[in-house]
Amino acid sequence: MTNIKKIAKLAGVSVSTVSKALNGYEDIKAETKKKILEIAKEMDYVPNFMARGLITKSTKTIGVFFGDQTNSGFDSPFLVDYFSSIKNVVGEAGYDLLIFTNQKRDTSSYKVMCYEKGVDGVILILTGNKRTDEKIHELHEAFPTVYIDSLPQASLKVNFVESDNEAGAWDATEHLIKLGHRNILKIAGDTIAKGSYDRIEGYKKACQHYGLSVKDNWIQYGKYSREEAARLTKETFSQETDFTAVFASSDLMAYGVIDALRELGKRVPEDVSVVGFDDIDSAQYFNPPLTTIHQKRLQMGETASKILLDIIQDNDGTIRHVRIPTQLIGRGSSAAAKQ
Repeated sequence: MTNIKKIAKLAGVSVSTVSKALNGYEDIKAETKKKILEIAKEMDYVPNFMARGLITKSTKTIGVFFGDQTNSGFDSPFLVDYFSSIKNVVGEAGYDLLIFTNQKRDTSSYKVMCYEKGVDGVILILTGNKRTDEKIHELHEAFPTVYIDSLPQASLKVNFVESDNEAGAWDATEHLIKLGHRNILKIAGDTIAKGSYDRIEGYKKACQHYGLSVKDNWIQYGKYSREEAARLTKETFSQETDFTAVFASSDLMAYGVIDALRELGKRVPEDVSVVGFDDIDSAQYFNPPLTTIHQKRLQMGETASKILLDIIQDNDGTIRHVRIPTQLIGRGSSAAAKQ
Protein backbone atom coordinates (compact mmCIF):
# COMPACT_ATOMS: atom_id res chain seq x y z
CA MET A 1 0.00 0.00 0.00
CA THR A 2 1.28 3.46 -0.86
CA ASN A 3 2.59 5.25 2.25
CA ILE A 4 2.93 8.91 3.07
CA LYS A 5 6.71 8.83 2.63
CA LYS A 6 6.28 8.14 -1.09
CA ILE A 7 3.68 10.88 -1.38
CA ALA A 8 5.97 13.30 0.47
CA LYS A 9 8.86 12.51 -1.88
CA LEU A 10 6.75 13.05 -4.99
CA ALA A 11 5.25 16.27 -3.62
CA GLY A 12 8.61 17.59 -2.42
CA VAL A 13 7.36 18.19 1.12
CA SER A 14 7.85 16.70 4.57
CA VAL A 15 5.98 13.67 5.89
CA SER A 16 4.32 15.85 8.54
CA THR A 17 2.99 18.17 5.82
CA VAL A 18 1.49 15.20 3.96
CA SER A 19 -0.09 13.97 7.20
CA LYS A 20 -1.64 17.38 7.83
CA ALA A 21 -3.02 17.58 4.30
CA LEU A 22 -4.56 14.10 4.47
CA ASN A 23 -6.10 14.80 7.87
CA GLY A 24 -7.64 18.15 6.90
CA TYR A 25 -5.42 20.54 8.84
CA GLU A 26 -5.67 24.18 7.78
CA ASP A 27 -2.15 25.37 8.65
CA ILE A 28 -0.66 24.50 5.24
CA LYS A 29 -0.93 26.33 1.94
CA ALA A 30 -4.00 25.53 -0.15
CA GLU A 31 -1.84 24.93 -3.21
CA THR A 32 0.38 22.48 -1.32
CA LYS A 33 -2.62 20.66 0.11
CA LYS A 34 -4.20 20.38 -3.35
CA LYS A 35 -0.99 18.94 -4.82
CA ILE A 36 -0.68 16.34 -2.03
CA LEU A 37 -4.29 15.24 -2.35
CA GLU A 38 -3.97 14.91 -6.13
CA ILE A 39 -0.88 12.70 -5.77
CA ALA A 40 -2.59 10.58 -3.11
CA LYS A 41 -5.61 10.20 -5.35
CA GLU A 42 -3.50 9.16 -8.37
CA MET A 43 -1.73 6.56 -6.25
CA ASP A 44 -4.97 5.18 -4.78
CA TYR A 45 -3.65 5.92 -1.29
CA VAL A 46 -5.73 4.55 1.56
CA PRO A 47 -5.02 6.12 4.98
CA ASN A 48 -3.91 3.56 7.55
CA PHE A 49 -6.74 4.45 9.90
CA MET A 50 -9.24 3.20 7.30
CA ALA A 51 -7.49 -0.14 7.02
CA ARG A 52 -7.30 -0.45 10.80
CA GLY A 53 -10.99 0.30 11.04
CA LEU A 54 -11.79 -2.70 8.88
CA ILE A 55 -10.04 -4.92 11.39
CA THR A 56 -11.34 -3.40 14.58
CA LYS A 57 -14.79 -2.18 13.59
CA SER A 58 -17.38 -4.05 11.55
CA THR A 59 -19.70 -2.03 9.30
CA LYS A 60 -22.05 -5.00 8.84
CA THR A 61 -21.89 -4.48 5.06
CA ILE A 62 -21.08 -7.02 2.33
CA GLY A 63 -19.91 -5.78 -1.08
CA VAL A 64 -20.83 -7.51 -4.34
CA PHE A 65 -18.97 -7.11 -7.63
CA PHE A 66 -20.54 -8.72 -10.68
CA GLY A 67 -20.47 -8.70 -14.45
CA ASP A 68 -17.79 -7.38 -16.74
CA GLN A 69 -16.73 -3.88 -17.70
CA THR A 70 -20.22 -3.06 -19.00
CA ASN A 71 -21.94 -4.54 -15.94
CA SER A 72 -23.65 -7.14 -18.12
CA GLY A 73 -24.31 -9.06 -14.93
CA PHE A 74 -27.62 -7.17 -14.73
CA ASP A 75 -28.72 -9.17 -17.77
CA SER A 76 -27.59 -12.48 -16.35
CA PRO A 77 -30.37 -15.03 -15.97
CA PHE A 78 -28.66 -16.14 -12.74
CA LEU A 79 -28.54 -12.79 -11.04
CA VAL A 80 -31.94 -12.87 -9.33
CA ASP A 81 -31.28 -16.26 -7.75
CA TYR A 82 -27.79 -15.29 -6.61
CA PHE A 83 -28.87 -11.98 -5.11
CA SER A 84 -31.96 -13.46 -3.50
CA SER A 85 -29.99 -16.17 -1.72
CA ILE A 86 -27.14 -13.84 -0.73
CA LYS A 87 -29.59 -11.24 0.60
CA ASN A 88 -31.43 -13.82 2.69
CA VAL A 89 -28.31 -15.25 4.33
CA VAL A 90 -26.44 -12.02 5.06
CA GLY A 91 -29.64 -10.19 5.99
CA GLU A 92 -30.50 -12.82 8.57
CA ALA A 93 -27.01 -12.37 10.01
CA GLY A 94 -27.56 -8.62 10.33
CA TYR A 95 -25.64 -7.46 7.26
CA ASP A 96 -26.55 -5.16 4.39
CA LEU A 97 -25.56 -5.60 0.73
CA LEU A 98 -23.68 -2.98 -1.27
CA ILE A 99 -23.61 -3.57 -5.04
CA PHE A 100 -20.69 -1.87 -6.81
CA THR A 101 -21.89 -0.50 -10.17
CA ASN A 102 -20.20 2.90 -10.62
CA GLN A 103 -18.34 2.94 -13.96
CA LYS A 104 -17.36 6.62 -13.77
CA ARG A 105 -15.07 6.52 -10.76
CA ASP A 106 -11.78 8.40 -10.88
CA THR A 107 -9.93 5.51 -9.22
CA SER A 108 -9.03 2.19 -10.80
CA SER A 109 -8.62 0.29 -7.54
CA TYR A 110 -11.42 -1.96 -6.36
CA LYS A 111 -9.59 -2.33 -3.08
CA VAL A 112 -9.81 1.42 -2.50
CA MET A 113 -13.51 1.36 -3.37
CA CYS A 114 -14.07 -1.25 -0.70
CA TYR A 115 -12.02 0.66 1.87
CA GLU A 116 -13.94 3.84 1.14
CA LYS A 117 -17.31 2.11 1.56
CA GLY A 118 -16.10 0.20 4.60
CA VAL A 119 -17.32 -3.26 3.57
CA ASP A 120 -16.48 -6.22 5.78
CA GLY A 121 -16.14 -8.70 2.91
CA VAL A 122 -16.74 -9.18 -0.80
CA ILE A 123 -18.58 -11.63 -3.05
CA LEU A 124 -17.44 -11.81 -6.69
CA ILE A 125 -19.78 -12.91 -9.50
CA LEU A 126 -17.75 -12.13 -12.60
CA THR A 127 -17.93 -12.65 -16.35
CA GLY A 128 -15.62 -12.15 -19.30
CA ASN A 129 -12.28 -10.41 -18.86
CA LYS A 130 -13.20 -9.29 -15.36
CA ARG A 131 -12.12 -12.75 -14.18
CA THR A 132 -8.49 -12.00 -15.04
CA ASP A 133 -8.40 -8.37 -13.91
CA GLU A 134 -5.40 -8.02 -11.59
CA LYS A 135 -7.06 -5.07 -9.85
CA ILE A 136 -9.88 -7.40 -8.79
CA HIS A 137 -7.31 -9.87 -7.48
CA GLU A 138 -5.95 -7.21 -5.09
CA LEU A 139 -9.12 -7.72 -3.08
CA HIS A 140 -8.01 -11.19 -1.96
CA GLU A 141 -5.16 -9.78 0.10
CA ALA A 142 -7.18 -6.97 1.67
CA PHE A 143 -10.63 -8.42 2.36
CA PRO A 144 -12.44 -11.67 3.06
CA THR A 145 -13.47 -12.64 -0.48
CA VAL A 146 -15.52 -15.46 -2.05
CA TYR A 147 -16.06 -16.20 -5.73
CA ILE A 148 -19.28 -17.69 -7.06
CA ASP A 149 -18.69 -19.85 -10.16
CA SER A 150 -16.48 -17.20 -11.77
CA LEU A 151 -12.88 -18.32 -11.33
CA PRO A 152 -10.35 -17.78 -14.09
CA GLN A 153 -8.57 -20.86 -15.37
CA ALA A 154 -5.34 -19.76 -13.69
CA SER A 155 -4.94 -21.33 -10.28
CA LEU A 156 -5.73 -18.87 -7.49
CA LYS A 157 -5.62 -19.50 -3.77
CA VAL A 158 -9.05 -18.05 -3.13
CA ASN A 159 -12.35 -19.08 -1.61
CA PHE A 160 -14.91 -20.19 -4.17
CA VAL A 161 -18.19 -21.96 -4.68
CA GLU A 162 -18.92 -23.57 -8.04
CA SER A 163 -21.12 -26.11 -9.71
CA ASP A 164 -19.55 -29.50 -10.36
CA ASN A 165 -19.06 -28.50 -13.97
CA GLU A 166 -17.06 -31.53 -15.03
CA ALA A 167 -19.58 -34.00 -13.63
CA GLY A 168 -22.44 -32.06 -15.18
CA ALA A 169 -20.75 -32.10 -18.59
CA TRP A 170 -20.15 -35.84 -18.22
CA ASP A 171 -23.87 -36.37 -17.52
CA ALA A 172 -24.89 -34.29 -20.54
CA THR A 173 -22.51 -36.14 -22.86
CA GLU A 174 -23.41 -39.56 -21.46
CA HIS A 175 -27.10 -38.76 -21.97
CA LEU A 176 -26.48 -38.19 -25.68
CA ILE A 177 -24.24 -41.25 -26.02
CA LYS A 178 -26.88 -43.49 -24.42
CA LEU A 179 -29.36 -42.15 -26.96
CA GLY A 180 -27.08 -43.56 -29.65
CA HIS A 181 -25.21 -40.42 -30.68
CA ARG A 182 -21.58 -40.90 -31.69
CA ASN A 183 -20.64 -37.61 -33.37
CA ILE A 184 -21.27 -34.89 -30.79
CA LEU A 185 -20.26 -31.28 -31.44
CA LYS A 186 -19.15 -29.35 -28.35
CA ILE A 187 -19.88 -25.62 -28.28
CA ALA A 188 -17.70 -24.56 -25.34
CA GLY A 189 -17.66 -21.27 -23.45
CA ASP A 190 -14.53 -19.11 -23.44
CA THR A 191 -10.82 -19.63 -22.93
CA ILE A 192 -10.76 -17.81 -19.58
CA ALA A 193 -13.09 -19.45 -17.10
CA LYS A 194 -12.22 -22.54 -15.08
CA GLY A 195 -15.81 -23.71 -15.51
CA SER A 196 -15.48 -23.56 -19.28
CA TYR A 197 -12.50 -25.91 -19.24
CA ASP A 198 -14.17 -28.21 -16.70
CA ARG A 199 -17.16 -28.62 -19.03
CA ILE A 200 -14.82 -29.51 -21.88
CA GLU A 201 -13.07 -32.07 -19.66
CA GLY A 202 -16.36 -33.69 -18.70
CA TYR A 203 -17.31 -33.98 -22.37
CA LYS A 204 -13.93 -35.46 -23.31
CA LYS A 205 -13.83 -37.94 -20.46
CA ALA A 206 -17.34 -39.22 -21.16
CA CYS A 207 -16.49 -39.72 -24.83
CA GLN A 208 -13.27 -41.54 -23.93
CA HIS A 209 -15.08 -43.71 -21.39
CA TYR A 210 -17.50 -44.90 -24.07
CA GLY A 211 -14.80 -45.40 -26.68
CA LEU A 212 -15.61 -42.37 -28.81
CA SER A 213 -12.89 -40.29 -30.42
CA VAL A 214 -13.02 -36.50 -30.28
CA LYS A 215 -11.49 -34.48 -33.11
CA ASP A 216 -9.94 -31.11 -32.35
CA ASN A 217 -12.44 -29.25 -34.52
CA TRP A 218 -15.33 -30.85 -32.64
CA ILE A 219 -14.73 -28.32 -29.82
CA GLN A 220 -15.63 -24.74 -30.72
CA TYR A 221 -15.65 -21.71 -28.41
CA GLY A 222 -18.92 -19.81 -28.46
CA LYS A 223 -17.94 -17.23 -25.79
CA TYR A 224 -21.25 -17.86 -23.98
CA SER A 225 -22.96 -15.90 -26.78
CA ARG A 226 -26.16 -16.99 -28.51
CA GLU A 227 -25.11 -15.24 -31.71
CA GLU A 228 -21.57 -16.68 -31.73
CA ALA A 229 -22.90 -20.19 -31.06
CA ALA A 230 -25.28 -19.83 -34.01
CA ARG A 231 -22.47 -18.67 -36.28
CA LEU A 232 -20.18 -21.54 -35.24
CA THR A 233 -22.95 -24.09 -35.70
CA LYS A 234 -23.65 -22.97 -39.28
CA GLU A 235 -19.94 -22.86 -40.07
CA THR A 236 -19.19 -26.28 -38.58
CA PHE A 237 -22.20 -28.06 -40.08
CA SER A 238 -21.28 -26.67 -43.51
CA GLN A 239 -17.91 -28.41 -43.23
CA GLU A 240 -18.97 -31.64 -41.51
CA THR A 241 -22.45 -33.11 -41.80
CA ASP A 242 -22.11 -36.20 -39.61
CA PHE A 243 -23.03 -34.56 -36.31
CA THR A 244 -26.25 -35.88 -34.80
CA ALA A 245 -25.98 -33.98 -31.50
CA VAL A 246 -24.62 -30.77 -30.01
CA PHE A 247 -23.71 -30.15 -26.37
CA ALA A 248 -23.50 -26.43 -25.58
CA SER A 249 -21.85 -25.11 -22.41
CA SER A 250 -24.75 -22.74 -21.70
CA ASP A 251 -28.47 -22.61 -22.41
CA LEU A 252 -28.12 -19.32 -24.27
CA MET A 253 -25.59 -20.93 -26.60
CA ALA A 254 -27.91 -23.93 -26.99
CA TYR A 255 -30.61 -21.49 -28.15
CA GLY A 256 -28.16 -20.15 -30.73
CA VAL A 257 -27.41 -23.70 -31.89
CA ILE A 258 -31.11 -24.41 -32.38
CA ASP A 259 -31.56 -21.08 -34.20
CA ALA A 260 -28.80 -22.08 -36.62
CA LEU A 261 -30.06 -25.63 -37.13
CA ARG A 262 -33.46 -24.30 -38.09
CA GLU A 263 -31.86 -21.99 -40.63
CA LEU A 264 -30.04 -25.03 -42.02
CA GLY A 265 -33.35 -26.88 -42.37
CA LYS A 266 -32.63 -29.37 -39.60
CA ARG A 267 -35.20 -30.41 -37.02
CA VAL A 268 -34.54 -30.60 -33.28
CA PRO A 269 -34.48 -33.30 -31.99
CA GLU A 270 -35.50 -35.42 -35.03
CA ASP A 271 -32.32 -34.62 -36.99
CA VAL A 272 -30.03 -33.21 -34.33
CA SER A 273 -30.32 -33.40 -30.54
CA VAL A 274 -29.24 -30.42 -28.45
CA VAL A 275 -28.30 -30.24 -24.76
CA GLY A 276 -27.50 -27.06 -22.83
CA PHE A 277 -26.06 -26.24 -19.43
CA ASP A 278 -27.51 -23.98 -16.68
CA ASP A 279 -31.28 -24.62 -16.71
CA ILE A 280 -32.21 -20.95 -16.86
CA ASP A 281 -35.90 -20.24 -16.31
CA SER A 282 -36.73 -19.93 -20.02
CA ALA A 283 -35.24 -23.36 -20.87
CA GLN A 284 -38.45 -25.22 -20.02
CA TYR A 285 -40.49 -22.90 -22.25
CA PHE A 286 -38.17 -22.88 -25.26
CA ASN A 287 -39.27 -24.59 -28.48
CA PRO A 288 -38.47 -27.39 -28.08
CA PRO A 289 -38.09 -27.45 -24.28
CA LEU A 290 -34.36 -27.69 -23.65
CA THR A 291 -32.62 -30.71 -22.19
CA THR A 292 -29.99 -29.20 -19.92
CA ILE A 293 -27.87 -29.44 -16.78
CA HIS A 294 -29.46 -27.76 -13.78
CA GLN A 295 -27.24 -25.57 -11.59
CA LYS A 296 -28.39 -25.06 -8.00
CA ARG A 297 -27.94 -21.30 -7.99
CA LEU A 298 -29.79 -20.63 -4.74
CA GLN A 299 -27.63 -23.17 -2.93
CA MET A 300 -24.49 -21.66 -4.47
CA GLY A 301 -25.39 -18.16 -3.28
CA GLU A 302 -26.30 -19.40 0.19
CA THR A 303 -23.09 -21.41 0.51
CA ALA A 304 -20.88 -18.54 -0.63
CA SER A 305 -22.57 -16.16 1.81
CA LYS A 306 -22.14 -18.53 4.75
CA ILE A 307 -18.47 -19.04 3.90
CA LEU A 308 -17.90 -15.29 3.73
CA LEU A 309 -19.60 -14.69 7.07
CA ASP A 310 -17.50 -17.44 8.66
CA ILE A 311 -14.31 -15.85 7.32
CA ILE A 312 -15.32 -12.39 8.54
CA GLN A 313 -16.04 -13.71 12.04
CA ASP A 314 -13.08 -16.10 12.32
CA ASN A 315 -10.51 -16.09 9.54
CA ASP A 316 -8.14 -18.95 10.31
CA GLY A 317 -6.48 -18.79 6.90
CA THR A 318 -8.18 -21.90 5.54
CA ILE A 319 -9.03 -21.69 1.82
CA ARG A 320 -12.53 -23.03 1.21
CA HIS A 321 -13.57 -24.75 -2.05
CA VAL A 322 -17.11 -26.08 -2.43
CA ARG A 323 -18.58 -27.85 -5.48
CA ILE A 324 -22.35 -28.08 -5.71
CA PRO A 325 -23.77 -31.13 -7.56
CA THR A 326 -25.66 -30.57 -10.81
CA GLN A 327 -28.63 -32.47 -12.24
CA LEU A 328 -29.54 -33.57 -15.75
CA ILE A 329 -33.00 -32.33 -16.78
CA GLY A 330 -34.34 -34.27 -19.76
CA ARG A 331 -36.73 -32.40 -22.06
CA GLY A 332 -37.75 -32.32 -25.68
CA SER A 333 -34.56 -31.15 -27.40
CA SER A 334 -32.86 -34.55 -27.19
CA ALA A 335 -33.95 -37.89 -28.65
CA ALA A 336 -32.56 -41.17 -29.89
CA ALA A 337 -30.19 -40.96 -32.84
CA LYS A 338 -31.43 -42.10 -36.23
CA GLN A 339 -30.22 -45.55 -37.12
